[in-house]
Amino acid sequence: MAGSLIKIDEEIVTAAVASVTLGGTNWDSSYDVYMVTVMGAEMSSLVDIPFRFTVSGTADSSSNYDYASKRLIASSSFTNISATNQAQMDMSVAVSGSNDLAMFNIYIFNANNSSEYTFCTFESVNTSDGIAKVQGDMGGGVLTVAQATDGIQFFDNGATANITSGTFTLYGLKK
Repeated sequence: MAGSLIKIDEEIVTAAVASVTLGGTNWDSSYDVYMVTVMGAEMSSLVDIPFRFTVSGTADSSSNYDYASKRLIASSSFTNISATNQAQMDMSVAVSGSNDLAMFNIYIFNANNSSEYTFCTFESVNTSDGIAKVQGDMGGGVLTVAQATDGIQFFDNGATANITSGTFTLYGLKK
């Protein structure tokens, strides 16, 4: 079937972990486009959930990530977010506690092409009782290194927070 999503990897978090990595040894390089879905993500304290691409199964932590997004906040006006030369991409999805949830999709392009930059688009929505908000981000980013990538890692960004729950799934988009 054209346009089908084929599940490649999935991690279901039910106890605190410092990071979640999709792909790596489970990577299937036969796709041009990948989609990552995250449902019900929570952190142990109110921090964002950043991500990085992986190379040979290891997170690329170089300061070569650029990203921009538009944040829509139900209780106030919109915000433009952008950064260059960062060690990760950040969708500003801050969640903590049992009533705070994040859901997001990331589309990954050029991952298997070692002579192109890997880039992505993302969309997210999260709710937080801790700061009484509902917000969503839409944007994109790029790893400005011409190299093949083979996955994605979500992590705590050194904020001493863990990922405490969520379903993280990687799909390949069949042509």
